[in-house]
Amino acid sequence: MNRHLVLVPGFGGFDALGTLRYYEGVTGVLERMPLVLHYFPNLPTASVRTRAEQLLSFLNERWRRKEIRPGDEIHLVGHSTGGLDLRQLLLRYRELERAPGPRKEESALEVLGRIRSVQFLSTPQRGTNLVCRLNHPLARTLLLRPLLRACYESVRGLRERGTSESARLLRLLLLRGRRVESDNWIDALLDTAQGCYSREGAYPSALARASYFELLRWLLHMASDSSALSDLSPTRLGDAPPSPAHEDDPEGERRFLDEHGIRYASIVTVAQPRSGRWLDLFNRLHAFTAESPVPRLGQPQGVRKLLEPGSVRMLSLADNDGLVNTLSQVWPDAASCSLVDADHADVIGHFQADTGGDTHGAFKRYDLLNSASDFDAPAFTALWTRIAGFAQGRAYHEASAPPHASRGATGSESHP
Repeated sequence: MNRHLVLVPGFGGFDALGTLRYYEGVTGVLERMPLVLHYFPNLPTASVRTRAEQLLSFLNERWRRKEIRPGDEIHLVGHSTGGLDLRQLLLRYRELERAPGPRKEESALEVLGRIRSVQFLSTPQRGTNLVCRLNHPLARTLLLRPLLRACYESVRGLRERGTSESARLLRLLLLRGRRVESDNWIDALLDTAQGCYSREGAYPSALARASYFELLRWLLHMASDSSALSDLSPTRLGDAPPSPAHEDDPEGERRFLDEHGIRYASIVTVAQPRSGRWLDLFNRLHAFTAESPVPRLGQPQGVRKLLEPGSVRMLSLADNDGLVNTLSQVWPDAASCSLVDADHADVIGHFQADTGGDTHGAFKRYDLLNSASDFDAPAFTALWTRIAGFAQGRAYHEASAPPHASRGATGSESHP
């Protein structure tokens, strides 16, 4: 019997892009765990419904190829919008299960029978206040889409070498003379673009070319479909299809999980901005997310801390992790949640930049948001050890208990 841990990325999600892995360092933490890891290559900004259909197809394919076998267990983890994808996937399974016989997809229902747990990580269960700022029709029509389309057309026109050389020149212009304490989102973008071309030999050139086309595909997806923004709004917009974020029946979803023996839990995150850095990206995102949040995001309440046993933090509507209001992450109730002091990117491994010198072309860890959370490597290891422990049948606060026996393949992983 194998336990399969499927990691689902969030908004803008991917498995790997240039030098950036979405889930950075997770394999290293879990390599000795009796788990088979699967990194789902999500559609970046498509609607939650579309992304959930893609995930259903991904799981079905693993089943048909016998990568997941009868008797195995499936454990799902979704970060950010990826958590909404999981809820939508389960709603889709419920729909398939209730459909008349000819419409049933037997392979999908066989996969459903193997799902044993679902974990939500920094998920905007009722949307995020930040999207209220970004999702104005004029902003999407006149700013967001044209900007993404311009990025796509620029990369397409420059081709591999031009994209790489442009990134190198931009680095000189933007970073010359700047004292950088850690890599951040700018470095991630420049490293990814610069890695689109190589003259170091046939194999490095082929890898760089593949990175270029992966970057091009990612930009085209985002420029063509930004429906996920509507799914992340705290309130349903116009005639947009409903999102799990707009559902007000957690008990119905919980009953479905209970009926199928699927355990569930949520990890919610909160971080503070750095003082004296008004123009810092994280500070601005944090301020936008905190400003005048709509009441539907949640009611002030206390949530116990994951890494500080016995400690509880009272949360307000303004509390957030830089992208998502913390109270919106509470689902289905506070008793099912544990709090981590971390920003939105810390918990997926981007909490501290690699400082090992030139790693051009290699995967790197970036401090993407650079908040004041003080989240570090021991906290990251403790967090993911508990996530793995939950998949093995333990509660988060029982992570020190011995793991259940398993004959699963230890530390193997799948990057389709």
